[in-house]
Amino acid sequence: MWAGDRLVGLAPFCRERTRSGARRLRTLGSPEADYGGVVVAPDVVGPVSRLLAETLYEDRAWDVVWMPEVLEEATASHRLLTHFRERGMRVLVRESCTCRVSLPASWSEYLSVLSPPTRRRLLQKARRLEELGARVVRCESPSDPSAGVEAFARLHTEQWTQKGRGSLLLNSRQIRFHTLLTAALAKQNRLDLCWLQVGGSVHAAVYDFRFGKSVYSYLSAVDLRHLQRLSPGILLTLWRIRAAIEDGYSWYDLLRGEEPYKATLGARPYPTYTYQVVHPKRWRAWWYLALGPLRERLLRKEAAARPGAPGAGSGPAEDGV
Repeated sequence: MWAGDRLVGLAPFCRERTRSGARRLRTLGSPEADYGGVVVAPDVVGPVSRLLAETLYEDRAWDVVWMPEVLEEATASHRLLTHFRERGMRVLVRESCTCRVSLPASWSEYLSVLSPPTRRRLLQKARRLEELGARVVRCESPSDPSAGVEAFARLHTEQWTQKGRGSLLLNSRQIRFHTLLTAALAKQNRLDLCWLQVGGSVHAAVYDFRFGKSVYSYLSAVDLRHLQRLSPGILLTLWRIRAAIEDGYSWYDLLRGEEPYKATLGARPYPTYTYQVVHPKRWRAWWYLALGPLRERLLRKEAAARPGAPGAGSGPAEDGV
């Protein structure tokens, strides 16, 4: 959406057919990406979201809109849904959560927030890894991070294969996408693709990126065969939290889900919302709605089997310390 030569709004939807035959618009990147929704310039949220709702209402090419994992503070997306309701559309909502670590001004302040037993165990394991010669290596090649992506993908694939599930980074299409994405992020100094090495072997890796005052922990991987008693995945994330504090960031975002390791690292849950918008004049939409309970069971089954998606289930394999 444009106002003269100024881009004021972006609605990144793709269209697909569901099992029931409904034509569904979903936010681009879902379900592999979190925090979908529309993007609107802050000074024109009201008129742009209203115009988008009116335009979509009149568009006959869709039956249902699916917007998963929308943040509570995503003002433009929530305003759009308000205008959908005003047009008589049915909006279904399911609440879930994301987990974030609020970063204080110093590392010592962060450690003081952790419970004494957790802090003691984390620091003991960190010292033991350091005694073994552990070091964190960050991908430093903005021009060609493809080797880093391939190394991360190998470790990620090994982890999820050993857990009886495939990897999100298993196919060449995904590898190519993330190679292009990491190259773009690296050029903007937003990429944190890091490994934990001990004796020349990689035991854990994280794929983070930075934007604004937040560091987003998109994917992580860990070697399930070695050093599990020292929780290398959790320790690498802990050290990346320390780096984020030292670089002046306000949040370390562990994305969707409430896995135990997130609470171990001091993360707290924040609400997110998955919305389904049903057009009142499309018979396929109501058929889609009628099949809702069955679809929810299938979605839960797919989510449980989905390989190493960001957020839920994608963090370090060690759940605690």
